[in-house]
Amino acid sequence: EIFYGGAAGGGKTDLALGLAVTKHKRSLILRREATQLTGIIDRSRQIIGSNGRLNENTKIWRDLPGGRRIQFGGCQHEADKHNYDGQAKDLLVFDEAPQFSESQVTHISAWARTESKNQHVLVLLTGNPPTTPEGEWIVRRYAAWLDPSHPNPALPGELRWYAMVDGKEVERPDGEPFEHEGETIQPRSRTFIPARVDDNPYYR
Repeated sequence: EIFYGGAAGGGKTDLALGLAVTKHKRSLILRREATQLTGIIDRSRQIIGSNGRLNENTKIWRDLPGGRRIQFGGCQHEADKHNYDGQAKDLLVFDEAPQFSESQVTHISAWARTESKNQHVLVLLTGNPPTTPEGEWIVRRYAAWLDPSHPNPALPGELRWYAMVDGKEVERPDGEPFEHEGETIQPRSRTFIPARVDDNPYYR
């Protein structure tokens, strides 16, 4: 899981689309409201061009090189997170993540999986620092990188490992599976990478 955020103009949209087009087989790119997808869909047309076919009704790109597929969707209401149950994706993108609730992100992220051998699975959150109390969960979730008072701060890009134990998230020393009350738990990695305008050559 990666949170790529910070300054506007850092290339967050292009990162999401670039990963979907070049690195992943089944991608889902979400905005909180489906009406907010216009910009990212327009950008996907510019990048993909005639190398695929976009269904305007379902908002799904098909016939992409390598058999890839990209789906765009919204999750306006809390219960909308269930609309994506059972839909395995090897790339999940929450664009402008602070606009989502944490439970929406964690619930939908449970379907980040693949049966394809050697296919990397990634959950990507993009966004700027939260401006409302509803978005403060981002700071808690990435406290090791964003909270200056964190007892064990992490560097940008440094991997940390987390797992759910008895309904509570705990940090683990590594990504090795471990046993807890007869259950095998697999930690997931997490990191934060700051987005800067200087990282985008088109804005230099």
